[in-house]
Amino acid sequence: MPHVSIKRVLKSIANIYTVTFISFATYIVTSAIFVSKLGTLIEPDQQDIYIITTVLIFILIGHAPLSYLWPEKLIKNIDPELTLSGKLVAYRTAMFIRYMAMNSAGLLISITFMATGNTNQMYLQVIVLLFFLIYKPSPFKIAADLELNEGDKQKIIALW
Repeated sequence: MPHVSIKRVLKSIANIYTVTFISFATYIVTSAIFVSKLGTLIEPDQQDIYIITTVLIFILIGHAPLSYLWPEKLIKNIDPELTLSGKLVAYRTAMFIRYMAMNSAGLLISITFMATGNTNQMYLQVIVLLFFLIYKPSPFKIAADLELNEGDKQKIIALW
């Protein structure tokens, strides 16, 4: 692997987070404006809302562990013998998958909200938003996830 700048990888991790977070926020705002201005995509009755919400919850129940476990497995499988930049590149891939998974959950919730207008679905958006905030990258989180030695921790902190 050619040499990759540690600072560039850290910046790209932060940028991936920022872009996915902004797109997630855009889903929320867009769906709220859509429903308030144009109404719902369908004219659901209570039974339709119940079915759509139940299906959504089951999809999210399956989606949540997958969006956590897959990136965690990738992080745990990072070779400890890699250079710091190599570890960070592998970590960036895992975080990209995690952020895209959370983003796709937010998109799915927004679409079902636009379809039904069920405001309870916005509570699901808040839950996904909380996960976004929990997984916000920081040098301390990255160092802990990668189980870095003290020297590498200091490099990350200095370059963040």
